[in-house]
Amino acid sequence: MLGRLARVLRIMGFDTLYFRSERDIEILARCLKESRILLTADRHLQALAKGWGLRSVLLPSEKLDPWSRGLKIIKGLNLEGCVTPFSRCPKCNGPMETVPREDLVGFVHPYVWNRNKYFVVCKECGQIYWEGSHVKRIREKLGLEHP
Repeated sequence: MLGRLARVLRIMGFDTLYFRSERDIEILARCLKESRILLTADRHLQALAKGWGLRSVLLPSEKLDPWSRGLKIIKGLNLEGCVTPFSRCPKCNGPMETVPREDLVGFVHPYVWNRNKYFVVCKECGQIYWEGSHVKRIREKLGLEHP
């Protein structure tokens, strides 16, 4: 249910974990151990989090798109200055690093390689990213200038 929001928060640059099948106690333990903020739509889980002194946000059931929801959360938590877009892998949450274009010969389609000067690779899963046309739309949604 919150998987798309997790992806959006990662694109915004936030270290975001998404739990699918973990038990509540496992989620709370991880948040405590790593000093994480818990975002949840589960009232019971949020009550447990508060009981353990965890910083948590109960997400309303409103039908906002993930981008609007992510921006609303960031503003509500006063995290606007913490945004470092495109620094985390949307798939696995790993940190991204810029790689020399020449290192990717044979790893991306020649059309993509010829049309792009900059590439980033996830240090965890190895996923390769480049600035496609969708990045312009993402920058607009976040109110960012092109670098």
